[in-house]
Order: sequence, then C-alpha cells, then structure tokens
Amino acid sequence: MRIAKLEIHAITMTLRTPIPMSNGVIESTGNVLVKLVTDDGVIGWGEGVEAPSLTHQRQADIVSDLEMLTPLVIGSHPMRRNELWSRMTRARPEATTAVGAIDIALHDLVGKALGVPAYELLGGAVRERIPALTLVGSGDPAADAGKLAERRAQGYQWFKIKLGMAPAETELATLDRAADLVGEEGVVCGDANEAWGEEEARSFLALLDPDRVRFIEQPVPRADRDALIRLAESSPVKLCADESAGTLDAVLGFVGTPLGGVSLKLIKHGGMTGVMRGAAICSAAGLEINLAGKVIESSVSAAANLHCAAAMDQVDFGCSPANQGVIQDVTESPVTVSNGHFAVPTAPGLGVDVDEQMLRLL
Repeated sequence: MRIAKLEIHAITMTLRTPIPMSNGVIESTGNVLVKLVTDDGVIGWGEGVEAPSLTHQRQADIVSDLEMLTPLVIGSHPMRRNELWSRMTRARPEATTAVGAIDIALHDLVGKALGVPAYELLGGAVRERIPALTLVGSGDPAADAGKLAERRAQGYQWFKIKLGMAPAETELATLDRAADLVGEEGVVCGDANEAWGEEEARSFLALLDPDRVRFIEQPVPRADRDALIRLAESSPVKLCADESAGTLDAVLGFVGTPLGGVSLKLIKHGGMTGVMRGAAICSAAGLEINLAGKVIESSVSAAANLHCAAAMDQVDFGCSPANQGVIQDVTESPVTVSNGHFAVPTAPGLGVDVDEQMLRLL
C-alpha cells in the first residue's frame, strides 16, 4: 500500500457567534483539508487551521507548504508514519500546520486500513469520554454571567474564561461566578492571550484562590519567557504556556521550571504525532496538559484532538476541540458535546466521514 494522491481543499469556517479575545474578535478562519488516497483506494482526511497570531501561518501559507511537501508524501508507505513525520519536519521545519494536516490524514487512513480507531495507533484509550472545556468571556459581566448559566444548564462543568478584555475586578467576578456554578466537581481556568505586563499579571494572580481556579494561561507576551517563569514562581495558581510553547523544543525548555503546564495544539506541534510527543515530554516532566483546538476547526481536527486526549496519560488542564460554534461543518455527523462531555469516536480512523459536497459550499 502506497500513497497515490494528495488533494488540498481550502475552505472557510465561520462561527455562528464571533468570539472576542484580548487580541481581537474571531469570526471566521481559513482552514485547509488534506485528502490522502492510497493505490488501493483507502482514504484519509486531515486538517490545518490558519493562526497568524500564533503560528504566523495563513491559509495561503499552509497551501504552499502542502504543495511543497506533496512530493515527499506521494509514494510513501502510510504505515511508516514516524519516518514520514521526521522527513517532513526536516524538510519544512516551520510548516507545522501543514505537516500536522498530513499527519492527521495518515492516522485516519491507517486506522481505516486496519479497521481500528485512531487512538489505538497512539497506544490505546485511557478514557472514553472527555470533559468539554468551553470558552466564555467577553468583558461584559452580564452577558458572561448569562452564558455561564446557559452552558452550566447544558451540562458543562469545565470553563475557560477569556481574560484581558475588562477591568480586573470584572474578570475576577466572572471567574468566581464560574467557580460557584461548577462547585468542587468542575474546573475553572483563565486565558489572557498575552494581554498583561508582568506586574499587572502578578497583581491579578495574587487575588486568585487555587482551590477555585486550576490555572491561568499565557498571562504575559511569549517574548518574555523569563517573566512567565518568574510569575510561575510566585503565583498561587498554576500557569500554563500556550504561545510560549510554540514548538516541542519550547516545551522541553519548560522542564524543571515552576511552570504548571503547557497547551499542546495540532497546528503548533505537527499533528497527532507531534502532540503525542509533547504529551510524553509533559508526562515525564510532571507538566500538566491543555489540549486545544484553534478556535474554529471542523470535526476532522476536533476528532483528532479527542483521539489524542483519549490516549494521553492525563489532560488535567482540559481539552477544547473547536468545532462546536461553526455554522457548517464538513460532515453530516459532526463531533458533538452531550451533557458537557465529548464521546471519543470509535469507528475506524478518526471516525468522521467528510462530505465532499459540503466542502464545496465552504
């Protein structure tokens, strides 16, 4: 069995309700789906998501990288995924999103060829259901309180509050409201998306209760790694690096520091292979893991996230596949949340059947 064809499908994913963040409002993204086809007709799908503020990759960059990687992929044996991943990352070290899209497609393809879900290729499932870490936070306390109550009524118990958009007292009140709603069984965390300077972050963190807030993500700009580590030394709650953990080398660089954990992403770390390598580093080093999608993705990336979360030792900083708010997905049977949890797909491969007619509408 050899890979005979690689197709590139550039699409636009749009949210029903735009998401405000400290660095702007997100309404839509340019995504790229990859379709791999073997010489005996087995198909695998993968996805890359543009994230110019995180990976510096726009949709056109991802497409260009995929075109350059295609000659490495055609004719390769899909079972030799580690070898192909290494070849691609050596050839295009900055093309983590494109490499990740191909890597996801390989896991989908091989799972289908062997008749097993993708998590079996990652070592087997540790868990079958994943609590959905849902995003809330707009800087409007009344709107945020209403959204928290609505999500809690739907069964959500894990909340990430977007920070850096309102006065500290407002955002502290939103964190408290979330903690009151979920009680001891839930999880509340916050994400500042690099919004604060070191002293502003220190003042905010000093007011938090570690029994009510599990972690705060990326309180300071990624360029100031030393400030992040200094804050982690004094913070009463654990800190998580996202933008500062943009590569596996960067994840390694946090080993032995006071940092609490890192956010792993398919687009940052080169797909499922890269994410699971990052998880192995975290497991060995005692770093917690947040596994996150990039705000707007289809069920292809969402399923890949869930298979990784299923196979990891732990994902105590939460998992947030990001297909829940899209106007239209790429499948008639999207990955969904039921009573605050994702069920890990159990069909062969990713467990997502891409509808190519739907793709043409995006």
